[in-house]
Amino acid sequence: MKPIKNIAASDIPNIEVAVVPSTSRWASAVKDAAEQCGAVFVAFDEVTPATLAERLVVLDLSKSVSASSPGPRAISISANQSLDCFDVIHPNEVQFRLKRSLSNLIEMEKLKARVAQEQATVSTLNDIGLTLSAITERTELLDAILTHSRQVLSADGGTIYLRDGDELIFEAAQNDSVEITMQIEHVRLPIEDSSLAGFVAGRNTILNIDDIYNIPEAMPYRPNFTFDKASGYRTRSMLLVPMTDRANKVLGVLAFVNRKPSPGVPLIDFSLCQPFSKQSSDLARSIASQAAVALENYRLYQNIRNLFDSFITAAVTVIESRDPSTAGHSQRVSDLTVALAKECDGSPEFEGIKFSGDQLEELRYASILHDFGKVGVREEVLLKANKLHPWELERVEWRFRLAAIQAELEHLRRGTPLDERMSQLERDLNLVRQMNTPRYRFTERDVEALAAISGRWLLSEKGEPVIEQAEIQRLCIPYGSLDHDERLEIQRHVEHTYQFLKVIPWTSNLKNVPHLAYAHHEKLDGSGYPRGLVNSEIPFGAKLMTISDIFDALTAGDRPYKASMPIAKAVSILREEAEMGRLDRDAVELFVAKKVWTSIGMV
Repeated sequence: MKPIKNIAASDIPNIEVAVVPSTSRWASAVKDAAEQCGAVFVAFDEVTPATLAERLVVLDLSKSVSASSPGPRAISISANQSLDCFDVIHPNEVQFRLKRSLSNLIEMEKLKARVAQEQATVSTLNDIGLTLSAITERTELLDAILTHSRQVLSADGGTIYLRDGDELIFEAAQNDSVEITMQIEHVRLPIEDSSLAGFVAGRNTILNIDDIYNIPEAMPYRPNFTFDKASGYRTRSMLLVPMTDRANKVLGVLAFVNRKPSPGVPLIDFSLCQPFSKQSSDLARSIASQAAVALENYRLYQNIRNLFDSFITAAVTVIESRDPSTAGHSQRVSDLTVALAKECDGSPEFEGIKFSGDQLEELRYASILHDFGKVGVREEVLLKANKLHPWELERVEWRFRLAAIQAELEHLRRGTPLDERMSQLERDLNLVRQMNTPRYRFTERDVEALAAISGRWLLSEKGEPVIEQAEIQRLCIPYGSLDHDERLEIQRHVEHTYQFLKVIPWTSNLKNVPHLAYAHHEKLDGSGYPRGLVNSEIPFGAKLMTISDIFDALTAGDRPYKASMPIAKAVSILREEAEMGRLDRDAVELFVAKKVWTSIGMV
């Protein structure tokens, strides 16, 4: 067995933020935003590949044109919104958007560093041993320790005590000759000299007793014969060894009973029991050391898993904090998907499909991280509640106010009727506000009225309409609040998710996490995105995730662009999608039949 390496989590490296050029009028604002986000501010006068590789960059392009793509580690201040970088901020919007955009970029870099750090720790952990240390399931680990050590020592029985503060907990027991039926698990013993195991743990020493029924009176410890009396067993020789860590701290005690001629064969005659030799004691200490390593390995593994899970939770929290209306969505999708996967096991419709523990874990991670790529979606798109952005609606309303002033001026100059024109303006503006709301189901008549408004109110001699054609097109978005380009940007979150997840060096049992998350918006008929996969090309776990994702999106609390939907209506939509060949029909019916939503507390 390889020696255990010292696993220590390194600090997250400092994130440097540079502003280029250093003379930018926003250098002070960048410096303040970077320092508030825990980053280090530096200044450079030009961008080189080394600059981008080593730090995040805020490029002031307000007075110049960049011929190259700054890349995903740069924020550009420019009127050119087509630049390929993390975010492009118009010079007029710097004071409103710079801090949030830089905070998101810094947080993403910190999360990437955190992932790399956690994976390095997991890789170090995987180097520990090839036998006991490779076992990560607690019960299996304890059983393996007893099985292998009893085989080597030719011991008929064995027990494991693990330390918990000032006590030992009886955790596991094996015996070749009698069945252990007594409720002895989790019995607690104080670490003191009165008991055999307590003596060994308290003094960190080995006890090798030829016959526990003949212990000298001068010894402070006394054996417990409860098991012998209850089972008819006869304990004779006994060997107790402390399990210690690298700091020589006792983690627990291994106790072996009745050395016998042939390992694994039940004892028929207890007179055949032999004392444990000095060689057995030395071998037992070595085995106990390996067992301690394995237990440390297991505890470290669990700590790493807990830490990684905490990172995942923190990462998802960061994403969902950008859009509070979706809070909890990722966790609910994860719970629903795993619950549905478990229901597939044993279901006649899915004969031959069985998710292992590793596959369920893989599906859980993929589900909880399926929307991580939304960190790469601009905030004004991600949070867009209405068809027009707030500043766009404000411009329209200002034009209506100008039209009202113009009408008053005409009334004063020419005596044209005012009341009717003002009432018409109010009605027209109300229609614009109604159509701006995604929940308003407009008609063809509304569309015609909107076109008429554009021609009815012309501002100044240039004939500028109160509603521009681009605004009319947005107001006529049939469903939701996003126009075509914004919807594509939202859909690209799947690509962002995949690009992020694939750089994580997942262990072999979790290697499919990126691919599962990548397919959660695909449909069986090829109408999904981003790749337009068809049935046979979509991983089965991703098909389940799609059902869970749609269900939660429909039934979750009100979002700015839609109301919460009753379960019955959401089920109806799932079935419609299945009938149209977009979702797996059997999986949808199983989801409904088993009322999988009850796994997240819905009734």
